[in-house]
Amino acid sequence: MIYVPKQQGNPMIQPRTRALGLLILIAAASICSADISYQVTPLPAKSRVEVIITLNATSDTTVLQIPTWMPGFYVLGDYSKNLSDVAFLVDGKSVNPTSPDNHTWSVNSVKGKPVTVSYSAPFEFTNSIGHYSGAPTYMYVVGREREKCRLHINGPKEWSIDVGLEGSKFDYTAPTYDVLADNSVTVGEVREASYVTVGKVHTLAVRGSAAKTVDIDKLRAICETVSQIETDFFGGAPYAKYVWQFSLHSGRGGGSGIEHLSSTEIGMGSDLGGGTVGLLAHEFFHLWNVKRIRSKVLGPFDYTQLPKTGALWWLEGVTDYFAQSLLRRYGATTDEQFFGDIAGDFRNLSSRAERLQVSPYDSSYRVGETNGGRGNSDGFGISYYECGLLIGLCLDIDLLKASDGARSLDDVEFALWRMCRNDKPGFEEDEIRKQLIVAGGPRFGEIYDNLVMKPGDLPVAEAIAAVGLQIETTPTAPSSKPRPRLSIRSVASPTDAQLRLRSIWLGKRKH
Repeated sequence: MIYVPKQQGNPMIQPRTRALGLLILIAAASICSADISYQVTPLPAKSRVEVIITLNATSDTTVLQIPTWMPGFYVLGDYSKNLSDVAFLVDGKSVNPTSPDNHTWSVNSVKGKPVTVSYSAPFEFTNSIGHYSGAPTYMYVVGREREKCRLHINGPKEWSIDVGLEGSKFDYTAPTYDVLADNSVTVGEVREASYVTVGKVHTLAVRGSAAKTVDIDKLRAICETVSQIETDFFGGAPYAKYVWQFSLHSGRGGGSGIEHLSSTEIGMGSDLGGGTVGLLAHEFFHLWNVKRIRSKVLGPFDYTQLPKTGALWWLEGVTDYFAQSLLRRYGATTDEQFFGDIAGDFRNLSSRAERLQVSPYDSSYRVGETNGGRGNSDGFGISYYECGLLIGLCLDIDLLKASDGARSLDDVEFALWRMCRNDKPGFEEDEIRKQLIVAGGPRFGEIYDNLVMKPGDLPVAEAIAAVGLQIETTPTAPSSKPRPRLSIRSVASPTDAQLRLRSIWLGKRKH
């Protein structure tokens, strides 16, 4: 989800001039030891934010870049085109940077002396509420991405500021640039609600055309249910606080989100229909899958090029499988809702001829080749969401069947969590395969190869048959593009073994 400036709102902060003397004073006051300081001033009347970065040079050349893509959204973003008024001071003197490409700025500097860069970036501001995402807004100092960052947001004292970073109002810290850029910011007259789960405060920050009319109590209850289920599943919460940043429009409408370490940005309709809980469960599960349980290339990041990993079918698709199945296992949704999601993904994937030429691994690994080399957030040829959910289903049932209910896909997820938690490096490309063999035995190496590394139809019908279910096809009325309706129903006379395995598959498991 990329946010762009919208219509102008009523100005709440007057634009600040970029006087050279003012920048010198800011540079002198803001630099804290080796920390890199960011000062952000929203300019509502211009739908822009002014960003001032201050640091002490550590060499005779200082280079800054703006990311070319946003983690969680595998599309080249051209964020540099949205920046304006880029200016540099070195030891208090104005200098002109060189730019070897459109996202890089380099200046000669003096070791130990201050460097200040200022510029303007897009800012969404409507109905007295503003929002911006981190990666398109914050430049980073090349080679110093692992240093501590400080963030100060200028704003009226009556403003709410909702951000997943730790700190006090207006002043926040991030241990690295990756964490700073991972945190989007919502400011202004935000409609808020909150709840506490596992001792952590979770805040809803609501904006958009339907911010004032949405049933915020219902939305809060959905968020709290999701948080309770998934933190119980993992045995705790890997964050100090959490922010749900919602952009809501009136009526029905699908949703989309960008996951972060301690927050998420979600855009959706305000009717809070049946798909809402699944969307929220998916984004919240990303706290573990993708943000912490991740391929090695997914943090620390190379912001100059799209990452290449063949595991997006797991990180996105299996995230969807866990999100939907945990809702069912904890009693938050019904069999019909869960089965409907499976049938929908099966129908969609089966309608794509590319499934016979593209493997789930390649759908993930080659996503950057789509859209003329700019990437997309769905997959190369086939959707890694759809194939990933169905692979998760097949693997989960097969592990349960092979172990007589003793082992499941949960064990693989927990093994990856133990490997990656506490900011450890991400996993290698073959690690999921290795953990499946640990959980289910040597034959799961071949199962992985057939499901993940090869193109072709997935054995969904065979998998659900093991739990006494079958896919039914209902003909549709003639149309220009008829699509059969699929549903999952119980077989006429399931065996006791099938029913027992189904009860384990759909039930809350002990670990």
